Parts: sequence; structure tokens; C-alpha cells
Amino acid sequence: MAASHFNTDNLVAIVDYNKYQETGPISREMGLVSFDEKWKSFGWYVHEVDEHNINEIKEKINLCLNEKGSPSVMIAHTVKGKGVLFMKKDYTFHGRTLTEEQAEVAKREILK
Repeated sequence: MAASHFNTDNLVAIVDYNKYQETGPISREMGLVSFDEKWKSFGWYVHEVDEHNINEIKEKINLCLNEKGSPSVMIAHTVKGKGVLFMKKDYTFHGRTLTEEQAEVAKREILK
């Protein structure tokens, strides 16, 4: 609310919206239906983006930097653990480290 109130149009927030938290799916813990509307209600410009598309991200950042009068937020729709098969959508990796073996597998999968 303060960011909008003070016309911080040089502020761009990026929210990683993978729909999981440490204890499981967000929908099970706290519904965020109309997540974009929540930001709009506080006076923010809202843009949604596929976080795995770098060209779309750059385009939206430029758009955000040119909007005047209010802050901007990019809601980045991501896939938790994308690129690493054993981690994909597995919320249990949210707050723990990988074993050395898992880290090696993850590196190989990301780099292929």
C-alpha cells in the first residue's frame, strides 16, 4: 500500500508464483485466488509472465519501467524444480539441501 501511496513508479517487484510453499501446495494452506486482483487493489500495475521465457521477461520488465504513477509487479508463473525431474513440483525441496548425489544429477539434467 505504501509503495502505491508514495507513487514509487521506479519499483518493480517480481513474485515467483510456483504455487507451492514449504509445507505443500498454497491452495491447501491459504487460497490466493485472484492473486493479480490482490496486487491491483493496492494500486500496483500487474503483469503476468512465464518465468521460463526470458524474452517475455525482458519485454515485461521494459513495460514495467515505463509505467508511471504506481509500482509494478510481475507475477512469474514458474514450475517448482523445472529442469530436474526428481524435484519437479516436489515441495519437500523447498527448505532442504540436496545430497551430493542429487546435486550431481540435478546439474546433469539442467545442463543437457
